[in-house]
Amino acid sequence: MAAKSKKHDWSQFVLRVYINAKPEKVFKAWTDDKVVSKWFTQKTVIEPRKGGRLYFEWLAGDKLETKVKQILKDKKFIFPFGNDGTEVSVTFKKDGKGTLCELKQYNMKTDPESKWSMHKGCTQGWTFFLTNLKSYLEHGIDLRSNDVKRSYRDDYVNS
Repeated sequence: MAAKSKKHDWSQFVLRVYINAKPEKVFKAWTDDKVVSKWFTQKTVIEPRKGGRLYFEWLAGDKLETKVKQILKDKKFIFPFGNDGTEVSVTFKKDGKGTLCELKQYNMKTDPESKWSMHKGCTQGWTFFLTNLKSYLEHGIDLRSNDVKRSYRDDYVNS
C-alpha cells in the first residue's frame, strides 16, 4: 500500500545550514550591516533593534526597505520580506562546536504566480545565500558574482 502523500504548504518553507562558528558570530553576520554586505547584499543598512531600519540592495538593483520586526541577541532575527505580508525568521542554535542556522520564510501568497516567483525563486536564492554565509564564515570566501550581467535576473545562482 502506497503511503499517503503530504500536501505541500506553499505559504512557507524552511532551510537549515550548519555553520562551524559560534551563534554570536553567525548572528552578527545577519545583523551587522558591514558583515551582511560581505556575503548577502551589495548595500546594507541595519539598525539592530525592534522597529529599526533594514535596507538591502542586491547586485541587480533590487531593493528592500523595511523595519526589523523582532531581534533577540544571538538567537533570532525576524523581518518582513516585501510588502505582501511575507516574513523571514532566522534562528541561531548552538549545535556542538557550531551553529544550526534555520531560515523560515512564511506568510507567502499561494496563487500560481507566487508559487513560482516566491516559493521557487526565494528557496533557490536563500539556498545560495545560506551556502555563501557558510563559505564566508568558515573560509572567508564570498561565492557571489560581482558582474551585473551574471545576476539572478539572468538565472545565475551566484548573485
